[in-house]
Amino acid sequence: MSLRFALLGLLAVEPASGYDLKRAINRSTYFIWNATGPQIYNTLHKLREEGFIASQSMAQKGKPDKQIHTITASGRTALGGFVSEPIRASVTRDEVLLRIFFGNFASKKTIRREIESYLDRIRHERSYLEATEARINAHPGRKHEARRFQLLSLRMKVAQYRATEQELVGFLGNNASEADEPGKTGPSEKALTKKRFYMSSKSKRSNVAHGKPLRHRTA
Repeated sequence: MSLRFALLGLLAVEPASGYDLKRAINRSTYFIWNATGPQIYNTLHKLREEGFIASQSMAQKGKPDKQIHTITASGRTALGGFVSEPIRASVTRDEVLLRIFFGNFASKKTIRREIESYLDRIRHERSYLEATEARINAHPGRKHEARRFQLLSLRMKVAQYRATEQELVGFLGNNASEADEPGKTGPSEKALTKKRFYMSSKSKRSNVAHGKPLRHRTA
């Protein structure tokens, strides 16, 4: 449902082809609402049938003509109505959280590996969004009023990522002892040292008990 309004919103900024819209989504709204090429073209077809957009063929040298889509007055009205609706909680479908919720059914090693991998992706996404914000602030360009709201949505997503990072780091830290150390199939070096010390002490006590003198090493 919201893809139609994402497309109308982008077309309200400037006319674009389906390919241009996909590129725009990859650069802007992907962290809010992403879509595949076929989904975009199917939605554009429906929007045109409803009269929310108008399409015009543009000739290209050495290439097939491309369709340039422009939002209509009724399309702007529909977009304004969508944005003006009361904000309601959306239905949540988060596969990552669902897998974490039932994480006890996986081995500790597996679930820890997956959480660490997810944490890496979260950090990468956050860094990318922060770099995007810095780039926007460095080159504000036109449409300053629109940028205020775009940056607000971006910062909200960054805040979500930071909160998620904090929770994951805390969880991994509190459960560090449960993880198998990578590359080690036996006990840790610390455990081996403790065992050697125990065996050595036991041997010395045995020697004393049997009247055998202790041997001191000399430098």
